[in-house]
Amino acid sequence: MLTFRRILAVLLLSGLAGCAQLRPVADAVSGGDHANDDLPDGTGWWYARFSVAEPDISSPRWHIDTLLAGEVVAPVFEQYHADIMIWRVHRRAAHDAAGHVFSFIFYSTAAGARRIYTALDGNAVLQQLVQDGTLTKVQFDDPVRLLRPHIEDTSDAGWPPVVQQTWPALAMGASRMWLDLVGVLADRHADEADLEQRYLDVEQEISDLWATQGQHAVLHHLSALFGYQPLLIRY
Repeated sequence: MLTFRRILAVLLLSGLAGCAQLRPVADAVSGGDHANDDLPDGTGWWYARFSVAEPDISSPRWHIDTLLAGEVVAPVFEQYHADIMIWRVHRRAAHDAAGHVFSFIFYSTAAGARRIYTALDGNAVLQQLVQDGTLTKVQFDDPVRLLRPHIEDTSDAGWPPVVQQTWPALAMGASRMWLDLVGVLADRHADEADLEQRYLDVEQEISDLWATQGQHAVLHHLSALFGYQPLLIRY
């Protein structure tokens, strides 16, 4: 049976593998030095949430997620990946009070979270997105309060405990693939001066790749991993 320490060791090794694949962005900002005497000990999950303005709620602006990933999250991850043990991104655009929110979720110490939040907050592209109204809100957790110390604390509470404890590895791997796709494709559109148009193109290319390659590259190989057993699917 996998213990928490073994799960964490596996996730840590897989999370740090291939960090050089993320493309650096010139306007990445250093988090600076802070006194950590007021921070709790231990590790836990931390959220950075970016609320996207939706002028037309019938058509989510998914490309803003890719823009945030490529120009805000990727450079900060590149600089502070040593602080991050497990991570993932989350995208949602439901017709409710929360609306369209892109989240960067990571497992780290409180000191690491403070460094990462400082770097995100100082990112020039993020500041511009807030200033021009593309983002309506940016929310960071308070590093002084460690609220999610367990590896299963951000998994679906309705899953069996063993799934809650092991699912973060799958979410991290899929997030890594998606973030690398964003970086590679954004490089191909580097000559596009308009930043939003660049990521409109990137989002469309990723959607096309998912439509044509997702069944075999992702679903088929996941099915093979689990021995081609029957699967109940509800979208």
